[in-house]
Amino acid sequence: MSKVIHIDPEAPSAEAINLAATVLRDGGIVVFPTETVYGIGAAATSCIGPQEIIDIKMRSKSKPLPWLVETEDALDTYGVDVPEYAHNLARAFWPGAITLVVNASDKVGRDFRDERNTVALRCPDHEVVQELIRASGGPIITTSANTSGNPAPSRFEELEPRIIAAADLTLDGGETHHGVHSTIVDCTGPEPVIKRQGAIPDEDVLAAAKGLGN
Repeated sequence: MSKVIHIDPEAPSAEAINLAATVLRDGGIVVFPTETVYGIGAAATSCIGPQEIIDIKMRSKSKPLPWLVETEDALDTYGVDVPEYAHNLARAFWPGAITLVVNASDKVGRDFRDERNTVALRCPDHEVVQELIRASGGPIITTSANTSGNPAPSRFEELEPRIIAAADLTLDGGETHHGVHSTIVDCTGPEPVIKRQGAIPDEDVLAAAKGLGN
């Protein structure tokens, strides 16, 4: 299909959301804006799994795709032995630009885990993505919508034509809020480990993990 439609990032139309959700439920791939950068994703429950997106992005298979989820409850749905500091981080920054890596529960398929049996979860602070999660019926597996090694697009105009062509549907939501990746925090050990610096400063992450607020 490779269709592009404009969408209001603050007040997306029901028609646009329903179209994108239908594509996701049918096993298709959608490019969409988030508050960080543009993402390319599929429904976590779809039959295609992560491989098609990995191939489009030309991404290493050793790096599993993060999941976009709706609420903090997802930590205990898709994670096991989740430490309290991870919940502190979710309460402080979700919805928002922080990705939490936790030990994966049995609800996460083997193809979606890394070699340590972990899964990366993020609750996005973006109305389009939140509505897509709800309308499609579950989490969305995603990665930034760029060829691996290229800059992640923060505006629709920065999307590579081949990425748009490879997707079934692209939502043009203009410019993203942060323009940088989310901060990634490994929450599988006794203390949080920042794996990628991003939109949320390290010092805010470490303070919130201790329950000191953000």
